[in-house]
Amino acid sequence: MKNALIIALGIITGAIIIGGQSFYHLLTSQNIVNVASGEVRLGEVYDEQLSTTVTITGDDNETPILMITDATDQIAKDVKQELSQMVVDANKTLPAHEKMRLETAYFDTNVNIELSTEVEYHSQYQKDMQLTIDETELLHHANEQYHFAEAVDMLNTYASKMDTIYHQNDSFIHKI
Repeated sequence: MKNALIIALGIITGAIIIGGQSFYHLLTSQNIVNVASGEVRLGEVYDEQLSTTVTITGDDNETPILMITDATDQIAKDVKQELSQMVVDANKTLPAHEKMRLETAYFDTNVNIELSTEVEYHSQYQKDMQLTIDETELLHHANEQYHFAEAVDMLNTYASKMDTIYHQNDSFIHKI
């Protein structure tokens, strides 16, 4: 009788340990995101995409001079390419001695630069959830002569900062 009780206790203890490990894994693998309205449980995260939108508007603050959305690590390159094309287009109408380069071209009007970075999660419980991790607005007056190259440099710094914040706080893939 004593042996049967010891065997039964051993089986129950083993089941609790095995079941407890599974339950612990269930509790710790929920990947929870904090949002303004509370917490969102993602479950297992299959994919994450970090993207940034850059919108540059002029004085009217309505019609964008430039608007680009892309992966955060590509955004500065894309904006540089678009601004370079604007310089090429402007140079077509300028005499040779007035031609511009990206480094010398500047915004000759007040500009508002809006930056928005978000993570899109594809996960077990949330198929397509977007979380905005930053929204920044920068105003530059025409008399500052804010150069196109300065805007590109600022975007490189911004993208690097957002990538760091994302990996430290908002990424659930590749965390140990």
